[in-house]
Amino acid sequence: MVKKHSAPRVIHVTTIGITSYRALLAQCRYFRQKGVEVGFVFSPSPEGEMLRQLGFPVEEIYIDRKINIWSDSRSIYKLLRYFRTVRPDIVHTHTSKAGVVGRVAARLAGVPNIIHTVHGFPFHPGMPKLKRWVYEQIERRMAGITDFMLSQSEEDVVNASNMGIKPRKGDLLHIGNGVDLAEFDPDEYSSGRRFRVRERLAIGEKEPVITMIGRINQEKGYHDLVDALQTVRDIPWQALFIGPDEGFLSILTQQINSCELQDRIGILGPRSDIADLLAVTDIYVLPSYREGLPRSLIEAQAMALPCVATNIRGCREVVEEGVTGFLITPGDSETMGGVLRKLLLDPGLRLRMGQEGRKRVRRYFDEAEVSRKVMSVYEEVLKYEKNSYYHKQL
Repeated sequence: MVKKHSAPRVIHVTTIGITSYRALLAQCRYFRQKGVEVGFVFSPSPEGEMLRQLGFPVEEIYIDRKINIWSDSRSIYKLLRYFRTVRPDIVHTHTSKAGVVGRVAARLAGVPNIIHTVHGFPFHPGMPKLKRWVYEQIERRMAGITDFMLSQSEEDVVNASNMGIKPRKGDLLHIGNGVDLAEFDPDEYSSGRRFRVRERLAIGEKEPVITMIGRINQEKGYHDLVDALQTVRDIPWQALFIGPDEGFLSILTQQINSCELQDRIGILGPRSDIADLLAVTDIYVLPSYREGLPRSLIEAQAMALPCVATNIRGCREVVEEGVTGFLITPGDSETMGGVLRKLLLDPGLRLRMGQEGRKRVRRYFDEAEVSRKVMSVYEEVLKYEKNSYYHKQL
């Protein structure tokens, strides 16, 4: 006879470690305080050791971001073996690719409860029709083996309903996204503390800083931001690009060099000191072509920064046009350059928009509330004995 679980056991599956560390850590600390055993599975990355040092078990299993039948089959097999070993009460998957391999493996392993959080469906307007159709079919089929589905974006809830993407139990539930308002608090940064961060980054004290955070790939729109920055080169500024490379860095670097902006754009790679970097930022930009509900925009507004973002799903749920920032058409570098010029030349406008952004985050994007919503789903799932190893002998 195998000993039953001493506490409910939840395994979170993400494609890459930075998603677990940046987007889920605060929630999982909350779950642990509530008596839930929490573990992570993601591709090998530095975040694995970082999470282990915080006391979370981590299993590193490679998950290819692209569709690759052989690689995906290996990932499913390894996940299947792991789930059969640890016997989680809930497997909770996140993002599109981890959501597919994680849910298939969990169903094959006989995991009692499978939950998936949509961080933005992979299909979007402008995508080739055949590719979009394939992604839609995958999401419908995956929903059919999922017990509960959660969504960060209200638009995705509507889209799922219209397209018949429905989990086995109930409908797609909107939980939103949020940040730790204590961690991302501009009042915690004195002028001296901000100066020390600027000094560390070799940024002049009076130069406005424009920051973008995100994986360095074409879909994030870094190249559009470089084109926009080219149009405001007559104004003093420094830019920070923060995020891991996904095969696009060499192209981006070549573009920056050809525009002769290499002395004004710093590419920092992935960072863990995001609050510090936003504390010395004056304008935040996110020119993506596809998003779920972008955490970086919420973090920037929490730090009282005006935001420039594309008018797409997720971004328009965070940024209030003309109040907390500006929304532009994806790929429209000319308009982006125009609003950057407006913000660079008007510190008062930056201050007003930033203050409104902080108010908006406090009202709609508090991570504590998101954690409570997810925990209530767990409690609902686990209250029935048949749905949990925690309640029964294995």
